[in-house]
Amino acid sequence: MLRYSLLSIALSILFSISCIGQSGQTSNQSQKVENYTYGAFDLKLNLFEVGKEIIVGKINENGSIEFNWPEFDPDTISKNTRFMEAKDVFAGMSYCKDDEIEENTGTCLVVNTGYIYLFKNDTIMGILFPATAKDILENKPANVYANLTLGSSISWVYSKETCLFKANCSNRIVWEGKYDFNRERNYDIQLKEGWNIVAYNLTEKEEWDDEFGLAHKEKKASLKTLNKIPENINWYIKMF
Repeated sequence: MLRYSLLSIALSILFSISCIGQSGQTSNQSQKVENYTYGAFDLKLNLFEVGKEIIVGKINENGSIEFNWPEFDPDTISKNTRFMEAKDVFAGMSYCKDDEIEENTGTCLVVNTGYIYLFKNDTIMGILFPATAKDILENKPANVYANLTLGSSISWVYSKETCLFKANCSNRIVWEGKYDFNRERNYDIQLKEGWNIVAYNLTEKEEWDDEFGLAHKEKKASLKTLNKIPENINWYIKMF
């Protein structure tokens, strides 16, 4: 679920990281940042294209996070926007078989926001990332030789309509001489019109060792919409 083309995987090597406090409040209320020393920033999302980010809140000098999720007319969005069908938005949903789907209603054109970016004036300075552990930010499915950290992260999705998707899906993942296992995903997606919180939770991973080192793949995970930020979520920052 990582956006902005990840600003290139190489950026992750250059980032500095710090942990900031927990919150159990709803998504449009203030979050308190502990041990915060970076100054004030606007919080922005890149829903459409570079240079057309939208402001969704701010971090104050004292470390408090204030979200202010804007309303907008999705029909005015340019053809370059990231609207897509819900099945495709939540990565891996496309492999669900008909008999694994409990409920599937609505076309659900949505924007998956990905990262929340820190901006000073018009310059991007870093990333604000909510998760249960800081190393989750480094979970990159394309790099099987990176460590996968178990736990949860959250992001925001903007939906044009109300829709539901519930399923328990599995598919066999095989690479001869490397691995052979069933990947499982549970989906409990109940999108309302407007902004939605979506939690991704990785509960089990497949590991194997080969000539290139220890490798990992997602084995068991879930995607679920929430009505508030979970209490076990922490906030992390990566500065560029």
